[in-house]
Amino acid sequence: MTAELDFEQMMRFWRTPTGVTRDYVEGRFGQVHIRIVRPQNPGTVPLICFHLSPDSGRVYALWLAEMGKDRVAIAPDTPGFGDSDAPPSPPEIADYAAAMGDLCDRLGLEQVDIMGYHTGSLTAVEFAQQRPELVRRVVMVSAPIFTPEELKPFLERMGTATTDIPEIDGSHLTRRFANHKRWREKGVPAIYTHRQVAEILKGGDTSWWGHRAAFRYPLIDELPRVKQPLLVLNPEDDLWFLTQKAAPLIQNGRIHPLPGYAHGMLDVHTQEVAAVVRGFLDTPAPDVGKTTKKAVPPAPAKPRRAIRRAFMEGPYGQLHYRIVEPANPTRVPLVCFHLSPHSGRLYESILTRVGRDRIAIAPDTPGFGESAFPPDALTIEDFARTMAHLIDTLGLKQVDVMGYHTGSLTVLELALQRPDLVRRIVQISSPVWSAEELSVLKAKRRVWELRDDGTHLSERWLEMQRYSTPDVPIEVRTKLMCESMRGGPATPWGHRAAHGYDVIGRLPQVKQPILIVSPDDDLAHMSPRGLPLMQDGRMVEITHWSHGFIDTMPDEFDRILRDFLDAPSVAATKGTAVLRSPKPR
Repeated sequence: MTAELDFEQMMRFWRTPTGVTRDYVEGRFGQVHIRIVRPQNPGTVPLICFHLSPDSGRVYALWLAEMGKDRVAIAPDTPGFGDSDAPPSPPEIADYAAAMGDLCDRLGLEQVDIMGYHTGSLTAVEFAQQRPELVRRVVMVSAPIFTPEELKPFLERMGTATTDIPEIDGSHLTRRFANHKRWREKGVPAIYTHRQVAEILKGGDTSWWGHRAAFRYPLIDELPRVKQPLLVLNPEDDLWFLTQKAAPLIQNGRIHPLPGYAHGMLDVHTQEVAAVVRGFLDTPAPDVGKTTKKAVPPAPAKPRRAIRRAFMEGPYGQLHYRIVEPANPTRVPLVCFHLSPHSGRLYESILTRVGRDRIAIAPDTPGFGESAFPPDALTIEDFARTMAHLIDTLGLKQVDVMGYHTGSLTVLELALQRPDLVRRIVQISSPVWSAEELSVLKAKRRVWELRDDGTHLSERWLEMQRYSTPDVPIEVRTKLMCESMRGGPATPWGHRAAHGYDVIGRLPQVKQPILIVSPDDDLAHMSPRGLPLMQDGRMVEITHWSHGFIDTMPDEFDRILRDFLDAPSVAATKGTAVLRSPKPR
């Protein structure tokens, strides 16, 4: 296997495997996101897998599909990583372990085997002591025993707030890509490294918290206290030599060397590693006594989070969405569709504001964000039918809709397919392309490029910066970059759908009132073309904003939306009114 893979080979690394489902469980820090396999006839003890940092349970996706053939297999996202809510302050390994104990309680698990990978290995050691009555056996991928001198460069490189500070030229992305490429094994392709960088970016500016917790954990003291049967897998990665020093500390188990294996082994050597682990988990083991129970840290006071995330079954698999549900909604619900390639995460800042008095929802389009990938590229008509399914399943009888770029076409099509459902429409840009523009765009978006040196990431970063005004914080740009990576090999699918939609033919048929919000982005010159085609349209130009404006000016945007959505009636303008929003001081 090389870095040059065809589309289907790359998608093997990208799709959620068959049989693996995703869900959220309430925990001590908020929602905990899990991947889980539930076989019809599990024959043995459930297996829970803790990931490395900064990463997510996605590293176990193919592993869960294999191990879940004969047992319940679960991979949670550590609090603050993946799609799990973050703690209020930098946690310790004991906090991570306590959160995993809460998860087991919520799932009603009475006995489990556990597996940890790097930072997750330390969580497993702590968890085995906090909940010895629950944990039967322990598997670790690496068990690093540091001297202070050995720890120092790791701490400087990975365990502080200055780790990988974003650079305006995108060099932080190619540097991160190169660091991960260095420790992946030869058989692992570039798509794996691209996936890992996407998961790392999800942690945002607190992604270093996991390493901080790991480097503060005294494994040399804690490992000998684990009396449960223990297997340490030692792949030839960045902790190869440090793990060898753990041998005399193991009370009831052994180290299993995996020379030639490194990061990516659970994806490319899934069955080989599974045979080793099953051999350990499913055969008798000696009893050397009971692990002494440790105290569990108290749960912090959990703040109420306005946004709840959830999955529902859609036409193409699991559909992920964010929702705000006020106690007493008095306004028509608002459903928000994102641009491509992005996700509903784009709308978080505005959901919490418009959601004060109405239900507000932001789904991820199939194939983007955390929604399942369809078997092939969809059309705007398919997107609209999927969103109608979401709205109907949630029991909403009438909604207002807002779309951004690709989503601006989805809202039009949804209004035409379901005029009974859609009351008013907001378009963030109205993409009305000329034939010449479409020809150029279709050629440009035909192929998704992946390079083994990571320069495709820095180029994408620079492309996105062209339409970000200087007042957009670097954290917001990083979030947008992260979400733009989550389509992986299917990244062009959203643009392909948009460029294949007959907006000039369909837009004049829409009867609902439409507001165009036109920021100074790459479609700003197109939005005025939409007004003459509308039966009932108006436009607000916000020339001082570009991509990222929802995060940087959410209160001003909330006012614009309320002026349109909450007015008792909207005067028909026949596409002639242009309003200008004053620049905030």
